[in-house]
Amino acid sequence: MKRTLVLSATLGLLLACSTPYRTPVLDSTPATLPTFSGVANLLTPERALDVLLVHGICTQDESWARESVTQLYTSLGGDAAQVALSATTVADTGIVVYRQSLPLAAGALNVNAILWSPLTTPLKAGLCYDQSNKSGFCPADQAANAYPYKRATLNRTLKDKLLDDCLADAVIYQGKSRQAISQRMQAAILEAVGAGGGTGRPLVPPGGEVPPTPIPLVLITDSLGSKITFDALFKLAGRPEQSAAALHVFNRMSLVYMRANQLPLLRLAEMDLDGSMAPPGPGGFPADPIQALIAQRNVQGLGKPTDVPTVVAFTDPNDVLGYTLAKSPFAARATYPIIDVVVSNAPTYLGLFELPTNAHTDYLLNATVRRLIACGEPAAEGCGN
Repeated sequence: MKRTLVLSATLGLLLACSTPYRTPVLDSTPATLPTFSGVANLLTPERALDVLLVHGICTQDESWARESVTQLYTSLGGDAAQVALSATTVADTGIVVYRQSLPLAAGALNVNAILWSPLTTPLKAGLCYDQSNKSGFCPADQAANAYPYKRATLNRTLKDKLLDDCLADAVIYQGKSRQAISQRMQAAILEAVGAGGGTGRPLVPPGGEVPPTPIPLVLITDSLGSKITFDALFKLAGRPEQSAAALHVFNRMSLVYMRANQLPLLRLAEMDLDGSMAPPGPGGFPADPIQALIAQRNVQGLGKPTDVPTVVAFTDPNDVLGYTLAKSPFAARATYPIIDVVVSNAPTYLGLFELPTNAHTDYLLNATVRRLIACGEPAAEGCGN
């Protein structure tokens, strides 16, 4: 009898689950821009296309780079067996860049994936004592030291993963280590897609002149990765010796895909109590680094003022660490188009909850998100078939 009741309850729970945004919903600013291009739209046999991937919060390793590249490549019609990334450790940073030039019928794809996670794992190890199920980065003495108090199953998962491992990265970046992380990311970006980076060709010659026909660059970021990347470019653009290289990288960005971005939340760290956001002084960071980069570029007369990136933000409403952008304070001030794509990364049970860890970390596993990044909306002709 007891077994029957358990089976009935389980079946009832499964039948009561739903995926409200299995079909994504689009919103945008300006409101007349409900469509966007995919990576496939920028491929051409005449030249390669550069793609830069930057992960977000939560500890990552080489498997993140391999899976991210493989999923993008196969979504564009490539063969997963051809993915064999090479690793370059950026000097004096602890950051690793994984890269490869991959062939496609429509044109070559130069992928560069920046792994910055090793910078924060030593600090997060200080929270290992609080984890019931220890993370892989925990030192041996902490891994063997069991958490002595009982936690409910769901709460345990949230504390171990979403807070002690994931949110901790955002806390570290917004704190004392921010300048150091940004400086190392600046070097990593130049290594990946700046002068002498990417496939080894000099994108910005020693004389500072940029090529007459820049190679397009697509940026794909997860959560905190968007803020870290644009903060680093903003800082680079403020350094006279690197300004041309930084703004050239930014000018090549026609498409920016953000999964689970946290920009509206992180913006709070740049505000005074009265809500004002004065221009950042020496050592400061802007509330909207994308808008700040556009302003820097226009002041220096580099590129056309009308050439701005399109930002596509993928958000699961049940992702407690993700934020839509089209109706946020960013949209009110932005001179660049923003498109929200609202999706569901996992089922919602009884209308009560979606597992928070899945809601935040499963964008990479979401077939709809992969298809839209690769093919756009509406899909490029022949893409995804």
